[in-house]
Amino acid sequence: MHAAEPLSRLYLLAPGAEPAEPKFTWSRFRYAIKDALKAVIGRPRLKDSPEASLILARAELISRIRANVPGLEVRYGAGLDEDLKRAAFDLRLDAVYLAMRTPIPRPHCVLIGYVPDYQHRHLPHLFEAKELALRDEISGALIDSSDAIVMNARVVADDMRRFKGEPLPGLHALPFAPYVDQEWLRPRPGLLSAYGITGPYFIVCNQFWMHKDHLTAFRAMAEISSRHPEVSLICTGGTSDYRDPGYFGKLEAEATKLGLGSKLRFLGHIPKRDQIELLKYSVALVQPTLFEGGPGGGSTYEAVALGQRVLLSDLPVNREADCGDVRFFPCGDHLALARLMESALAEIPEPRDQAKLLAQSDASLRRYGEAIWGAIRSATSVK
Repeated sequence: MHAAEPLSRLYLLAPGAEPAEPKFTWSRFRYAIKDALKAVIGRPRLKDSPEASLILARAELISRIRANVPGLEVRYGAGLDEDLKRAAFDLRLDAVYLAMRTPIPRPHCVLIGYVPDYQHRHLPHLFEAKELALRDEISGALIDSSDAIVMNARVVADDMRRFKGEPLPGLHALPFAPYVDQEWLRPRPGLLSAYGITGPYFIVCNQFWMHKDHLTAFRAMAEISSRHPEVSLICTGGTSDYRDPGYFGKLEAEATKLGLGSKLRFLGHIPKRDQIELLKYSVALVQPTLFEGGPGGGSTYEAVALGQRVLLSDLPVNREADCGDVRFFPCGDHLALARLMESALAEIPEPRDQAKLLAQSDASLRRYGEAIWGAIRSATSVK
């Protein structure tokens, strides 16, 4: 394949050996039995053992990519070292796309890197000095060795020009392109009933990291709770932040002071399909984040793809969410968020038009693919 020719071969380069089906173990059997019992008594399922979950998640991801990309070939054992260089040589690749770190040694083909964000520059108080320097070192080396760089927002490209400076390779900001898995649109009432949620609810789908600003959502919930006692706030996502191991405990203490009680529920890290079903039937997604590398973070992409309302902090990067029912409020302003929540409660939701959502999703996917292909073609034509 050359720059002027159509794409003839596409490979997925995966580190490590090809994953095998997880072997039967008594540990896995025990988890399966507990999950079955949880389902019978209507409580959320347990996560699988960490090792098995990692194997299954990797195999599922590759399976889904293969299902959506006809003709895709997977090359295992191609990490960021000699294996990648050897794979690029053996397969006669013209380009390696989406490297997050500099391959050593670098393959003799076009290299397209990916820099997620500059959070450490905007929120340096959340990082130790060593990590601040390391992040600059890693991203700087990747930029210097890449023929093009992709990122999830124009704001990230602006940050790169500001913090890294020239010379820079071609910068390609990907569009906001929400995509829905068709299976997500299928009703799965059993997934909802397992959590025992009654009445209308808002949902926050974020890890409990300091920059996600859950406290603003808690305060907004406290503001409306006396007028809407039937409404609750559901939070999904892992509860640990390595930068402050006690952060989640502090949030719990603040929630207690606000008197939220049973109006606030922490579900932790739940299966993805469960989270999607909860998101679908919420009043709206609440996204109070103080920093993102892409518009609204992953949960905003999912909500817009599902035709769900989003109540989103007005960061410049979030303003790049240019489609869907997205309503903005000033960062950290819990009173403004409370007004949006009450407005959403007063509305009667429109029926979900699956055909329209699928058509929008296909158009988004096409636009996203064209942007990626444009970055590849631009880099290979220069090389």
